[in-house]
Amino acid sequence: MACVLILYATREGQTEKVATQISKHLIKSGADVQLANAQDAATINKLDLSSFDLLVFGASMHAGGLEKELVEYINGNAVQIKRKARSFFLVLLSAATKDPSLRANWLVDAKRKMNEQLLVGFESTEMIAGALIYSKYTLPLKWIMKRIAMKAGEGTDTSKDDEYTDWKQVERYAQKLTKV
Repeated sequence: MACVLILYATREGQTEKVATQISKHLIKSGADVQLANAQDAATINKLDLSSFDLLVFGASMHAGGLEKELVEYINGNAVQIKRKARSFFLVLLSAATKDPSLRANWLVDAKRKMNEQLLVGFESTEMIAGALIYSKYTLPLKWIMKRIAMKAGEGTDTSKDDEYTDWKQVERYAQKLTKV
């Protein structure tokens, strides 16, 4: 039975929802899974990476940046992480756009920005559509996200939240992880 660490960071909670679903799928397949939030310093300071067969990291991307807690953890433990089988899932709104050309360009850009921030490369990276959680955004962020959503052809009604995550894609990703 594989021992898997899923370490994620989230701003509005969508990445946590995705990480939790991945965890459930892996547990169903027989894996022993530890799910941890990188923002929980007490938990991540106790992690022994050598005890895991597979490391799965997840973050959202806003304005080209990943959550700093996860970036700091990965970069601070780069030597150990490079010795392990590993994967990264990136939750971002641009993965939801229906325009294939725009989507492809945005995903290439997101991967480049991710690689610029991390000292560790990932053989496996999954780009997963996130959500527009207008109810949790500050007024300036609501305005920015509405403009991005408009360009992507997505929801611009700031009075409601919109979820774009493809849960079947999340399940397929978890199934791929069982083969790593």
